[in-house]
Amino acid sequence: MLPVAFIIVSLLSLVALPLVVSSKTRKMRDEISLVAEPARRSANTLQDNLSAELNKVIAFQVTGQAQYRNDYERLVAAGQAERAVLSKLAPQLGDDIRQGFQVLITESSRWHEGVRTGEFLQRQLPQEVFLTRLYERHPAYEKSLAAATDLEIAVQSAIEERLEAIRKIERLNVSLTIILTLLALTSALLVAGLDRQMRLLAGEAMRRRIDAEHEASEAELARAAAEHEERRAAFLASAGQELTASLDLGETVATLARLIVPNLAQACVIDIANGGGSLRRAAAVRYDGDRTTENWKSESAPHEAVPEIVSRVIQDRVPRLIGAASPDMGFFLDGTGDGKSTWALVPLVSRGQTLGVIAAQAYEDKALSPDDVRLLTELARHGSLAIDNARLYSDSQQALRAREEVLAIVSHDLRNPLNAVTLGASLLKTSSSLSDEDREQLDIIAISGARMARLIEDLLDVTRLEGGKKLPIQPQSVKPSSLLAEASDLFRSQAAASSVDLDFEDGADLPAVHADRHRILQVISNLIGNALKFTPAGGTIRVSATRQDGSILFTVTDDGPGIPRENLGDIFNPYWQGKRAERLGAGLGLPIAKGIVEAHGGRIWVESQPGKGTRFFFTLPIASLHVT
Repeated sequence: MLPVAFIIVSLLSLVALPLVVSSKTRKMRDEISLVAEPARRSANTLQDNLSAELNKVIAFQVTGQAQYRNDYERLVAAGQAERAVLSKLAPQLGDDIRQGFQVLITESSRWHEGVRTGEFLQRQLPQEVFLTRLYERHPAYEKSLAAATDLEIAVQSAIEERLEAIRKIERLNVSLTIILTLLALTSALLVAGLDRQMRLLAGEAMRRRIDAEHEASEAELARAAAEHEERRAAFLASAGQELTASLDLGETVATLARLIVPNLAQACVIDIANGGGSLRRAAAVRYDGDRTTENWKSESAPHEAVPEIVSRVIQDRVPRLIGAASPDMGFFLDGTGDGKSTWALVPLVSRGQTLGVIAAQAYEDKALSPDDVRLLTELARHGSLAIDNARLYSDSQQALRAREEVLAIVSHDLRNPLNAVTLGASLLKTSSSLSDEDREQLDIIAISGARMARLIEDLLDVTRLEGGKKLPIQPQSVKPSSLLAEASDLFRSQAAASSVDLDFEDGADLPAVHADRHRILQVISNLIGNALKFTPAGGTIRVSATRQDGSILFTVTDDGPGIPRENLGDIFNPYWQGKRAERLGAGLGLPIAKGIVEAHGGRIWVESQPGKGTRFFFTLPIASLHVT
């Protein structure tokens, strides 16, 4: 009975042991694939995002382009999503990883708060201010980056610990299997009739081991594929950063060519569409084994005769391959081709337009694989966006130069004849032989000239504001009561002519403000003038000033039709006018008023409800509290 018992115990153990081991290892593998690996990827993504955030902040401060601020906000939003994933996964991996995640949350929040309080993305700071603030907040950035790295290392260590535990269990399984097999064989010597059954059990164990080795081989292949994909993603991310480093079209195209050669191809030619079906060679780079040659076979004149296959690539926007012996290769090489390697043609497409075509030559000892073509196509997509951005930037620079030329005409060439007209009208009015009708016409000329001069000044002011500059002011100590009194004198007759009551508070007990008298009267005049346009006969306009903390709050209230809610965000935009304005002005008054108030360090805003009137508010600093 003892040998039979040995056999029974051995058989039961050989059946139960794989089940127990399989259950245990499956649970640990599930923990790796469902918890640890997603946590590692999230930590890696957080680290990549944090690495890119500083570049976006610096890029915004250097260029002032909103796209870098948007990129930074998108990175922060993506980081928040990854932190949400980690908040669920980290506690399942142990206290060390949970504590590392808390450190990451603390340090990254401190860095993001530093970006916000440092105003890095609100506006372009002076270089000294930006560098000083960046130096102060850089330790928080370094700590957050280090915390992300430590968290990823900790998660990777947890993965390796679990893998090592799986390997130990599998080794233990093999050892126990051998022991049990030996026991079974020993028992088989005593019980010859059970020999065949024992051999079957041993064969089953061998098959299971082979299956386990096969699974391990497949896992190795999967890991190699994942590492390949990771390297590919890292290359594309780095390429994207290099392509967006410059807004010069030529430099962007050259950078794209240098990324392709020698990383993906032995030679590369980039032709840019000129319009009308012609192409212009923008870059040509080749790798000769030990050095890279640029501007190889580069031509400045457009190509009028374009091969049919190139035209199809441009028209269909689908990558194509050219054989080694194709005569079309003469378009890229001297002669009809080198007969050694193929070329891949990839279109450059952005915003639904084909910008050009990339021709990449494969290395002599390696044909272009479908994966290579896909990677080249993805790189072309990044390059297309960068080239399109460079073109748009060039167009915007030309528009800015055109605007400067128009401003020069407005500020000099237009103002000079206007001054002559105004002066001539003034001289004619001094004549005693003029009739009343002629004198009335001269008054109209003088009024029109003054209005044109005001429009020119308004246009120049708005242009300064659009250029990111502050309007020039000459502040001094001014009593609010004198500002209100002068505004009252200016508009009393106009309000009476419109049958509108104009109610001014004297503001005699208010302290003086630190302001440019002429400019603030311009703000008050713009607000009262707008109120007069919309206040019906019999209505009332109230102008008041009150003290609010360290500033004086000015208020202009009317009981007109009000402003629709959807238009409140547009009224301070240049040239915008509501539908009821009936072109009563140029739409410049409110933007200029906003620029003047902000130049004083104040704030202007509006509150309105349709049918209940409108209230404009703006603040000015008190002179005694103003610090120069």
